[in-house]
Amino acid sequence: MRIPFHLTATAIALVCSGFAHAGNLTIESWRVDDKALWEEVLLPAFNKTNPGITVKFSPTSPPEYDSALNTRLTAGTAGDLITCRPFDVSLDLAKKGY
Repeated sequence: MRIPFHLTATAIALVCSGFAHAGNLTIESWRVDDKALWEEVLLPAFNKTNPGITVKFSPTSPPEYDSALNTRLTAGTAGDLITCRPFDVSLDLAKKGY
């Protein structure tokens, strides 16, 4: 079953709103093409109702995402919310405790 992007974005926004004490949050993704949507539509809408929370959408190009994410996870510098690839890549992250 494929979940529409707007439902995924809404779910992420709801998760972010639970971190009201955080101040700054980073969402990582491989969806470089969605950057304008996040910066022009989703994040401004979120910021209107959550003025004390700054959320940054930080995409990495798709071919580089998995290795870049693994590097950041290992170094402890990954974003607060990460977009996981389906199947084996996500399973591997879970097995590593991420």
